[in-house]
Amino acid sequence: MKPFFYHNDILNICTENHLTADEIFTNLKKIHPQVGISTVYRNIEELVNKWELKKITNLWKKALFEKNKWFHIHLVDENSWKIIDKDCENLNLNLPEWFQAENIEITVKWKFIK
Repeated sequence: MKPFFYHNDILNICTENHLTADEIFTNLKKIHPQVGISTVYRNIEELVNKWELKKITNLWKKALFEKNKWFHIHLVDENSWKIIDKDCENLNLNLPEWFQAENIEITVKWKFIK
């Protein structure tokens, strides 16, 4: 199957960002003024299905999308709602040998204290 026309631009927009579909649409519209919202949703869904975008559903009412595929923890500041990706490749979860994790999502919410 031929990749959708907007895949590369969506991936570039999502690099180093945690964005809603509406935010992706707004950014993509700056590059391609003719793009429609339903086209963006179809492209995002295809990228998620291909594991090229990660869908984050446990933070807000709306899903967020990111290109960052390496295993990491999301640190969320509850004051600003800024999300920081924290590397945790040496994290040992001590899962049973027979348990094969397909996806692990760890989110830590915190408040910045001065």
